Amino acid sequence: MNTQGDPAEKSMAADEAVSPASHYTPRHAKRKFGMAILGLFVLAYGWSELWPPLSLVLAGHQAWGEATRVIKTKPGLPDQILTDDLEVNAAEETHDRSYIFWNEFKFTTADNQQHIVRFAIGSQLKPLFPLLDEDGLPTTVRIYYDPNDAGKICIPIVFSTWFAPGLITFMGVICFLCGCMILYHAHHKIELT
Repeated sequence: MNTQGDPAEKSMAADEAVSPASHYTPRHAKRKFGMAILGLFVLAYGWSELWPPLSLVLAGHQAWGEATRVIKTKPGLPDQILTDDLEVNAAEETHDRSYIFWNEFKFTTADNQQHIVRFAIGSQLKPLFPLLDEDGLPTTVRIYYDPNDAGKICIPIVFSTWFAPGLITFMGVICFLCGCMILYHAHHKIELT
């Protein structure tokens, strides 16, 4: 009669005693929930910046805006009004980024009212648009404006209109989705191989 037992069974029992747990639970649900909430806040902020120009493009009226002048500003100094490209070229800054150049556009609304509006996005070093195009004619761009307040305009071809708000919104979506995904798995056991 064999009282020592099967050597294979002893080996398996020894392996089970030494092997780590076969499941892992990630936990930390509060932190993962916080990440999802942070993602929602970032998403909400990005969308609040992205929605105004987007709503103008989707529901606003269109007009052709003519560049009329450039305003050069710097905190603490009086505004400099530039009305032709020679003045603009002479006023360009090659190094000082504390100056901001603002384009102003003249356009006619659907009810035949003329408006001159400063575009809300400025540029450092030089203006976004010259006053005259390559043919010597006034620079014109497509403008979307709010029919109830023609002072609110959007120029969709300006890259910075979309870049920063779009990037913030995208990062908020990614943060929220990642937070939700890891929160979902926070209390689910993961089988270890």
